[in-house]
Amino acid sequence: MIIGLEGVSCTGKSTLASALAARLGRTCVVPCYYHAAPDPSLLPAPLAASEAEQHDALAQHLQIEQLRARHVRAAVGRGAHVVLDRTVDTLLAHLRAVGAIRTLDANASARILVEQHIVQGLAVVPEVTLLLQAGHEVLAARAKGRPGMPPLYYDAVFADGFHAHFRAPITPICLSLDAASPADQVLEHACGLLKPYLEGLR
Repeated sequence: MIIGLEGVSCTGKSTLASALAARLGRTCVVPCYYHAAPDPSLLPAPLAASEAEQHDALAQHLQIEQLRARHVRAAVGRGAHVVLDRTVDTLLAHLRAVGAIRTLDANASARILVEQHIVQGLAVVPEVTLLLQAGHEVLAARAKGRPGMPPLYYDAVFADGFHAHFRAPITPICLSLDAASPADQVLEHACGLLKPYLEGLR
């Protein structure tokens, strides 16, 4: 089964990914775009100034998605579960959020490009996605423990725009998860939400 983890920064996606892998066993965790990039220093700035820059940034991230897709196919071929730390939905959610801040609208054309990559087998769509959400105060407090993180990533306006994408995401199933709780409680809630899908009941 392919499980996606989504949410703005500091919601605990990587922590949950590791915990789910330990709980499920025989699980491959595919890292987020930043950590999967051959050279993260070459990634574009997070706050694009134009729709052209948004498209360029999306194209770069879709190249990284091709690398991630290879890892997913290999893991599925071994019969393992896969946990994606961020999915292609993140790319569209980020683009929408920046667009709301900059008054840009590349949403429709960006979605077409992502869907083309999916059809060509160059991008992966999880069977179920867990969307981790927490209030701005929680995220800001957590961000203090991650020096150097751009404030954009936990900005309230950015978060609103990011979450707006998930009203109609790429993933077929998107389940919300309260990320403000302690990590062990988040894990138990996540396992409870995933159980019917893992057991093939849905």
